[in-house]
Amino acid sequence: MSAATPTTVPRGRRMRPLVVRRRDIERDAPPAGSFRGVAYARGLLPSPLTTPLGTFCVDTADPVFALTYDDGPDPASTPAVLDTLAEHGARATFFVLSEPARRHPDIVRRIVDEGHELALHGRDHRSLLTLPDRVAVASVRDARAAVEDVAGHRVRLFRPPYGAHTLQQALGIRRLGLETVIWSGDAFDWVHDEESAVARRAVAAVFPGAIVLLHDTRADPETLGPDERLPAFDRADVLRRILEATRAEGYDERTVGDLLARYRRVKSMARERMARA
Repeated sequence: MSAATPTTVPRGRRMRPLVVRRRDIERDAPPAGSFRGVAYARGLLPSPLTTPLGTFCVDTADPVFALTYDDGPDPASTPAVLDTLAEHGARATFFVLSEPARRHPDIVRRIVDEGHELALHGRDHRSLLTLPDRVAVASVRDARAAVEDVAGHRVRLFRPPYGAHTLQQALGIRRLGLETVIWSGDAFDWVHDEESAVARRAVAAVFPGAIVLLHDTRADPETLGPDERLPAFDRADVLRRILEATRAEGYDERTVGDLLARYRRVKSMARERMARA
């Protein structure tokens, strides 16, 4: 795949986010190579569609995507992931939890020092849907302050645990100055599997403008199902396989912030991501 010239925002202007609506899908076939074309073909468009709650990818035909990691930092796995990223000259976005960030400040600082993007996943992995709206927003505010205090670095992006939050929570989080980012595909790496299988799922989720969800640990082992095993595979090896495969296809990995700065956002409008307040 050959790289096209990246889309940029003209000075003094802001691109409006692309909001995927059902009528856009049903009206005509989307252009090949764009987000709509690829996502439509792969069945990735959310349905049913209601109110936008977060960005889940960007609209481009350029061969770029974002690698994102949730639930860390974890001293047992995050350093090896960072080592692999360094070996390949790759960058990723880490959505960290404030409690483990406080326990492992050296890893958080390493994420920033090595040029990766630091983002927020919350205080712990408790779903915001279990909290009253004001309490949930206050929790996100305090978690952000804690991570910024540890990192000495501004945090601008937020991903709610399980990608779930209410509309009122979404509005409150926006007022904090945080942008909510979900994901367009994932590797299902929160349960054990072979490295090759996890990597194949991640690579299959890559398309131009994709935001791919990975984990550098599992922060909610208490939710493990009766037929599930905690992940024991080599996360660094999974990452190595992903980078080798996507680069062979001509893709370039970017941070989420870089994608958002260059391309139009595609807003998720999936009703299943929203609970009634």
